[in-house]
Amino acid sequence: MLSSSLDNLNGTEFERLLALYFRDQGYVVHEVGIGGNDGGVDLVIVDKRGERTAVQAKCYADHNLVPVQTVRELVAAKRNHNCMLTLLITSSDLTGPAKKEAEQFRVEYWHGGMLGEKLRRWEKWQTKNRQKAR
Repeated sequence: MLSSSLDNLNGTEFERLLALYFRDQGYVVHEVGIGGNDGGVDLVIVDKRGERTAVQAKCYADHNLVPVQTVRELVAAKRNHNCMLTLLITSSDLTGPAKKEAEQFRVEYWHGGMLGEKLRRWEKWQTKNRQKAR
């Protein structure tokens, strides 16, 4: 995973890459929905203060945008994991209605460009991927 571009990762690999990234950033990571029917949450990350964030990961091609329903599912599902915050991470972007809903419900989101920049700055992301990350 650390030597593959985002384009070459499947959904489970993408989720595991994010789990590695957050662990390396100092979070405690609970992989609650990786690889299966996640109910709207793939990871729960816990910062040093104990603040819990529900994370939904969507590894999509550039032309495949995350729909508003995904945002709604994440907002509803965070309660099931005792989380106050939400983060939606995608390798592509959100639709217009999904962005509006995310802003309304204070869902932080990382689109492909932002994710690519974070991964390029991460030392464990292989050099060849720094060029290919969106």
